[in-house]
Amino acid sequence: MGTAGPQGLPGQPGEPGIGKPGPSGPPGVPGIPGAKGLPGPAGLPGPSGAQGEQGPAGAPGKPGPIGPAGNIGPQGLRGVAGENGIPGLKGPPGIPGTKGPIGPPGIPGIPGSKGETGLTGTPVSAFTAILSKAYPTAAVPIRFDKILYNRQQHYDPKSGIFTCRIPGLYYFAYHVHVKGTHVWVGLYKNGSPIMYTFDEYKKGYLDQASGSAVIDLMENDQVWLQLPNSESNGLYSSEYVHSSFSGFLFAQI
Repeated sequence: MGTAGPQGLPGQPGEPGIGKPGPSGPPGVPGIPGAKGLPGPAGLPGPSGAQGEQGPAGAPGKPGPIGPAGNIGPQGLRGVAGENGIPGLKGPPGIPGTKGPIGPPGIPGIPGSKGETGLTGTPVSAFTAILSKAYPTAAVPIRFDKILYNRQQHYDPKSGIFTCRIPGLYYFAYHVHVKGTHVWVGLYKNGSPIMYTFDEYKKGYLDQASGSAVIDLMENDQVWLQLPNSESNGLYSSEYVHSSFSGFLFAQI
């Protein structure tokens, strides 16, 4: 048997066949998802929605720092003279202050006329005054304002205070009526009480209370009656029922 010769060259392709296409094959297996594409361009803004309801108020914030002081404004126009307001009501008299130190003696004055003296030759200093209105103000001197005798003017009905002008022994007495509530009255010398009188009121009655004392007075000493508090202020006086306060000098010392 002989050896094979060398392979020959490929032949020319043949003409296409005349056969019909075969039927479609079954769908293939889904492929792997592709990568995410780039974002598209922004859309046009939509129409504005309706305004919502107002929410609750928030907590107040902390106060801010105080700002610098402003500049002083120009001075206002001066008021026209005579346009002052109506004066206010006069307040009650204050409690007399403590007695001050005695000053140096003054220059002797011109001798005056002979003063009034009593039957015993003692200079006269006396007064009697009654209360015109019931229930006076407490904690201040009671102003017995209707004068029966006060020729020497040593008692001041505007303040209710007797001021000693002639040193000596004085007798003071008071008689008061009580209505509506209890009464507690004190006799004062230079701002300090020296005796008290108290009456416990009985409903439906008109009570009375009185007191008296001998007091040694120096020049400018002051004496008055006073209600210590407003809770016991039943001191009554009227046109026909009088509460009174009296005092007089009976001996010089």
